[in-house]
Amino acid sequence: MRPNSQPQTTNLLIFLFALISLSLHLTGLNNYGIHRDEFLHIALGNHPACGYMEVPPFIAWVARFSITFFGDSAFAIRIIPAIFAALTILTAGFIVKEIGGKHLAVTLCGLALCLSPAFLATGYLLQPVVFDQFWWVFTYFLLIKYSYTRQNKYLLFLGPVIGLGLLTKYAILFVVIAIIGGLLLSTQRKVLLKKQLYIAALIASLIFLPNIIWQYLHHWPVLTHMKELTETQLVHNTIEGFIKAQLISNGTAVLLWIPGLLLLFFHKNLAQLRWVGFSYLLLLALLLYFKGKPYYAFGIYPVLFALSAYAIEQTTQRLSTSLKYVIAFIVLLPNAAFMPMFIPILPIDRAIIYFKSLHMDDFLYWEDGKKHQTTQDYADMIGWEEMTAITAKAYAKIPEKQRKSTTIFVENYGEAGAIDHLGKKYQLPAVVSLSSSFTLWAPERIPYQYIVYVDDKGAVEKNKPAYVKAELIGTVTNKLSREHDTKIWLLMGPRIDINPVYQSALKAKRQ
Repeated sequence: MRPNSQPQTTNLLIFLFALISLSLHLTGLNNYGIHRDEFLHIALGNHPACGYMEVPPFIAWVARFSITFFGDSAFAIRIIPAIFAALTILTAGFIVKEIGGKHLAVTLCGLALCLSPAFLATGYLLQPVVFDQFWWVFTYFLLIKYSYTRQNKYLLFLGPVIGLGLLTKYAILFVVIAIIGGLLLSTQRKVLLKKQLYIAALIASLIFLPNIIWQYLHHWPVLTHMKELTETQLVHNTIEGFIKAQLISNGTAVLLWIPGLLLLFFHKNLAQLRWVGFSYLLLLALLLYFKGKPYYAFGIYPVLFALSAYAIEQTTQRLSTSLKYVIAFIVLLPNAAFMPMFIPILPIDRAIIYFKSLHMDDFLYWEDGKKHQTTQDYADMIGWEEMTAITAKAYAKIPEKQRKSTTIFVENYGEAGAIDHLGKKYQLPAVVSLSSSFTLWAPERIPYQYIVYVDDKGAVEKNKPAYVKAELIGTVTNKLSREHDTKIWLLMGPRIDINPVYQSALKAKRQ
């Protein structure tokens, strides 16, 4: 009886932390609106394909499944991401168990992950990142499982896991390269000679092949997207900012993983897992070289938490059990204070007051490099209803018989996705946009007797001369929204056929 009780209670503890994670994320699923990126992913799901300009197809499959079976509310589309966040914690917990960790190690790892600002923020949105993190952690789990059992089936399982990872986010290539490098630098390098590893690579390639073919047939739009991303966003990234983000993104859990990383290199009980430490350092080096966003590295931290928790458990055996748990809670529980900043559990006006009280200004900087009142994620959930209502008001001003000769044209993918999704209740037609993947299904010609133009950068000025009249219908007034000051225009009475200019722009975007 006694030998079986420990693994049983360990399993229960692991599942408990996964359940805590799920519960925490469920509390905030429907409190704000749908996120800019989520609108895009919903649109991708409405246009099934083997690939898109900015992401592989996995997120589109999830979006389509969620809307079909759960509904189209913010809560409905976020159920599966929240489940995958819990599965990530579950997998990290089983890494702890596999390497010999007991209750304290599971508690340290589970508590760190449940309350980490990084994983609170990424664990509920319908974005590839939460799934990407799961595939990363599962990849490490399988390699660690093989390391301890020497069962070749775990190497074979890497095939579908990495294959699905590639269909989720191309960033998993970074961790694959880092793992190979880490193994080469360690005593575990012989695993790279196993034929099962190459069979797994073939399986992953076959799973990924449809996306490669799609990219080829569409002239590699991912390269165009990466070029645009580099010029508009990654250019703001600095080495200092990246390293600082790694140190602060998990809050007080930094006091767990930094000592754990050091112990990983020097503790004898972790010698066979030293390759994980090397892979972490190589991953950071790769991301720094390519000016990756700080969150690109987050997928490795659950593994680091798991190994660190075990290492600390091993090195504190002489301390009393009660004291160890007291220290663990004192160190990790303060992260709970950051929860309103990363899960929308407070009304936005109260959240802003709370942000000021925390003095956590680093989390209020957006991709533009400027400090704002709220986090970028929250700003990306606000203002869409107002913008769509103004667009509907513009559309309603058009004589009913002329509406078939009307195009709703928008500048960015967030606007396009929001109006497409929220505009159903106003019976608005499908929007046209040359932003991101909306370019892929944009029509070859557009009706142009009336143009409802959603303009966030002043580009409408180039089109006004082509029309007799341009009427400003309204402006997004919510200052907390990233769409603040976006203007909705109604262009009437065309002087010329605008399709040649439109078609030229469309061709340029698709090349």
